[in-house]
Amino acid sequence: MKPDRGRLLAIAVEGTGLNKEDVAGKAGYSRSAYYKHIENPNLEDHILIAYGKAMNYDFTEHIPDMPKYLLDGADKQEKEELIRQRDYWKDKYVELLEKYNKCIEDRL
Repeated sequence: MKPDRGRLLAIAVEGTGLNKEDVAGKAGYSRSAYYKHIENPNLEDHILIAYGKAMNYDFTEHIPDMPKYLLDGADKQEKEELIRQRDYWKDKYVELLEKYNKCIEDRL
């Protein structure tokens, strides 16, 4: 049985004790949109992720097939590792692109 995503959202917001309008606004939605969201049992991942980030709440604990996302309070080392990996692959791409361009120049 799939969890009711709208209900999970409502429970999470209630559990934070934060104002619903503030949470919705921080997630990029209006108060009326929030009430439509909590009524939707098949709420899309990107909507839950926006609310999760706004509340610093991880919905993936209740919905394992949902994509993982970083919270604002995520470990600094984890973010640094992601940046390091991004930079590694960017540098690798540039290096290969330069080699490719050199090969093309040599053929001409």
